[in-house]
Amino acid sequence: MPERSADQIRMELADERRRLDDDLDALQAEVRSLVPYVVAGVVAVALLTGGKGLRTGIRLIWRLL
Repeated sequence: MPERSADQIRMELADERRRLDDDLDALQAEVRSLVPYVVAGVVAVALLTGGKGLRTGIRLIWRLL
């Protein structure tokens, strides 16, 4: 069983970190593409409920961003 050097392990970890960063960027882009629909939904709910859900909706949007 060949031993891996510390440099090889560091390179493997760096490669894995890059792949995870790419996956995270793609996921965040997907979520951001849904934000206009969420905003429209919150505005619609706020109009229907007389503004009671507006504060909750703003918090939800802020968390998505």
